[in-house]
Amino acid sequence: MDRSLFFILVSSLLAVSEVQATLAIADMGPKIKELVETLRSVCIPRSGTNEEAIQKVINGEFTDEPKIKAYMRCLLEESGAVDENFASNIDVAAALIPPKLLNDVLENIKICEPKKAGFESFEDKAFVFIKCAYEQNPDIFIFF
Repeated sequence: MDRSLFFILVSSLLAVSEVQATLAIADMGPKIKELVETLRSVCIPRSGTNEEAIQKVINGEFTDEPKIKAYMRCLLEESGAVDENFASNIDVAAALIPPKLLNDVLENIKICEPKKAGFESFEDKAFVFIKCAYEQNPDIFIFF
């Protein structure tokens, strides 16, 4: 699976816990719920971010701040959404994304993956990719 795709998937799933669009984590199924709980329990302490910063991203406010960028990187890496080179893993995304959103999410990945190319740090790549996913279609953006 392409890592960028998985990244968009994870990004989409991340916002779902408190998304104010049309999605809800409850609609995602047990695999996603378990993934969200696991990722948050690992990535919040590892990154040092807090709920307020996560909520800002959920609401579409992207602040270039090291802790939230580290959280985004952690989510993508721990979920398997990206490989060791930070390329998107499409297979993972396809396995987790609800079928009704899959085509739109895949399109977002296609658009957003190239935007990571200009950045060296994985934190910056994660930030740019997730922000792009939101900008492409905030109605299907999921962040947790």
